[in-house]
Amino acid sequence: MTAPTSDIDSRGRLEAEPREDIPAEAQADQGPDDSGAPVSGVPDPRAEPDPVEAPIAGAQESPEAAGETEQATPDAARPEDPLPSAEQRDGESRTPAVPQVGVHAGINHGLLVGQWFEAVQRHSGAPLPIEWVDQQLADYLPIGNEDEAAKLLRDNQVLVLVADGLGSGRWTAALHLLRSMEGEDLTLRRVRRDAGDSFSMEGLRGRKRTGWILDLRATEESIPSSCDFGLELSHVVDLEDDGSYLVVLTSSELWDRIGHGAGALALTPRAPDPVQLFIRCLRSAGVTKPEAWADHHQFKKGLPRRPGQIRQWARAIAQSEAQYLADAGRGTELGDDELDVVAKAAGNALSDWLEVLAEWHAHDSRNSYERNYLLLAAVYDGAPVENVHRRIASLASAFGEKGEKAEPLSGQQGPGLIQLARQIKAELLPDGSLRFPGPGFAEAVVRYFWRDRPELINAFTKWTAQLCLELKHPQGTQLAERMAPWALHHLQATRTTRLLRLVATDWSADRNLAPHAHALLVAASLDPEIGQLTRNATGTWMTHVDTTAALQQTLARVFQSLAPAHPQQMLRRLGDLALSTKPGVADAVGEAVNHLWSDDELRPRLHATLTSWFGSDQETLRRAAASAFLNLTLQLDKNGRPSLLGDGSAPVPDWVVDGWRTVLEADDPSPLARRACIVWLDSAATRGPVAERVLTTLVCAVHDSPTDDLRGQRFLNLVRLAEHWMLQGHALDAGGRNELRTDLLRRTQLADPHRPRPQGSAADV
Repeated sequence: MTAPTSDIDSRGRLEAEPREDIPAEAQADQGPDDSGAPVSGVPDPRAEPDPVEAPIAGAQESPEAAGETEQATPDAARPEDPLPSAEQRDGESRTPAVPQVGVHAGINHGLLVGQWFEAVQRHSGAPLPIEWVDQQLADYLPIGNEDEAAKLLRDNQVLVLVADGLGSGRWTAALHLLRSMEGEDLTLRRVRRDAGDSFSMEGLRGRKRTGWILDLRATEESIPSSCDFGLELSHVVDLEDDGSYLVVLTSSELWDRIGHGAGALALTPRAPDPVQLFIRCLRSAGVTKPEAWADHHQFKKGLPRRPGQIRQWARAIAQSEAQYLADAGRGTELGDDELDVVAKAAGNALSDWLEVLAEWHAHDSRNSYERNYLLLAAVYDGAPVENVHRRIASLASAFGEKGEKAEPLSGQQGPGLIQLARQIKAELLPDGSLRFPGPGFAEAVVRYFWRDRPELINAFTKWTAQLCLELKHPQGTQLAERMAPWALHHLQATRTTRLLRLVATDWSADRNLAPHAHALLVAASLDPEIGQLTRNATGTWMTHVDTTAALQQTLARVFQSLAPAHPQQMLRRLGDLALSTKPGVADAVGEAVNHLWSDDELRPRLHATLTSWFGSDQETLRRAAASAFLNLTLQLDKNGRPSLLGDGSAPVPDWVVDGWRTVLEADDPSPLARRACIVWLDSAATRGPVAERVLTTLVCAVHDSPTDDLRGQRFLNLVRLAEHWMLQGHALDAGGRNELRTDLLRRTQLADPHRPRPQGSAADV
């Protein structure tokens, strides 16, 4: 039977009015300019229901079950080809009075950080890790026409996979085709580009034995007409010379516009046998009796055909079976008579518990106290709630409830914990935690609330963000991990970054939550739907007078994380952020540059940036440059020598001398400068050939300057650093360190062009 369409659209999308807190260009969301996997597992709310059968009567499909992931993609899988928004379909903008949003994020539990790291790596054009590719292909079954696809790719060096609809399997098919090229051992990479950019085959030149994937699946993706894309794909000489291949992923609509002259390269993948894929996914998920499940009457008839949906069905069964066995204290295998019980739980999970929750909320005696407790328990994910009545009252107050409803109950007023738990169909465990009625229940409660009470979304998100600050570590950080997808959903719904900024500001000021503020902003910046909006907004925040130093430091780390995917824009922003005079910001920028230095493609840009900062009139830029440089001075080569010194075959680069000169011109040596000097002088003391290069570099940093400005300050700071090393250094004994210190200062004094010279010397002749 088919899943009924609910009057509560779980995948609706809001078109909100412009807001004054972000610039006009940030409000104009240009769609997914990054078409990789969304971090946090947040499906695209623009996706619409697919008329396929649900396994249980009355079960409404979740977006995941509707195939929003490609075949065999993990929890971090990207939504495939989201459909146009309402305004795109109708040709006009509509602004409802209150936010309407669909939410269906999987439980986060710490996956966010790892997922956005993967997303950045994929966007950057870096090699796709073999382990990650194998994970993507764990449940893969060959597409129906894979032999034909493999021959097209082998014969032409290029293949275009064209498909519409969610979960068609293009991404995993491309990975498998390139990974399994007979006689080839290809390094897989995504083509680095932003949506709407042009494309040239010349950009792939020089990467030997590479399997390239050009991902054009994003809804608003385009190729400029001047590119003549179809003709460009025929220029395969460079690919042939490099032993490389290219697979393009696109929709039929876009291919019709850009694929002129290259029709022979295109192929539409045919989905694999759904039953076999279902069995494979069940077995991979650890389900017992996968064949029995595939033959079960509640799943057999309505089995969808799209790989993404099939995977979600298998995952729901696996979670339901695992929880049933754990609750029953049973072994590892279900009896035949228990399949129906687990099937019902899996159906509830696939329907997002919609019918169960709707029936619960519709009970005649239901009141706001019980509804708030249900939401509170879901926010805590079943963990014990300290002073539960006070928390319920706090939530009620945040929702604008007045009078007794917003006052904490005392004594034996109101229901106790056992009654509250039973009222929400949960079991109170001895440690005070809750066992919910099935997998995904807590997240389903939050999603139901968002759909059912859209006017309270803003208040709920603010309250939850504040709760993260109030709870002790690690409970507060665990809640922050779970809240990240909710904050992203709020941004998707409202199209305003005001609340996102509020959360990021508050979390950045807390030592435990600052990493979550960073992860949240990176996740939003890479989201296919709100990425452009977020990147524009963060670019505005960084120079705003009200932006706190803590948030600016977080933004430095955000721009660092995004630089591999958007190098030009993010390096420019780091430069702008370095102008900040607020405490700690310049050092944060320096640390960001240091972390990016290992990127071979970014290093030339970073070198040019540092060189320009060294000579800047802006003190903050020089301070940021000094911080970045000092972090680089701590890097050692395989022989334990400072890597910036080089291998000795050439003089120390001028920019290294410039870096030390900038460091020595500070009012006082920073702790980082003292650490760097210890590393360099320790190296000079223990590695003979290095000593001359180290001492010469430091002497030149003091004196090799076109003017005499700050020469005395540089010498004074060198004395301070040398004295500190003599006391705190690790090489030699105190006497040996004093001897090297004396030699360094003697050389520096002798090199001073203004030092007094004895009468009758050569200089006076």
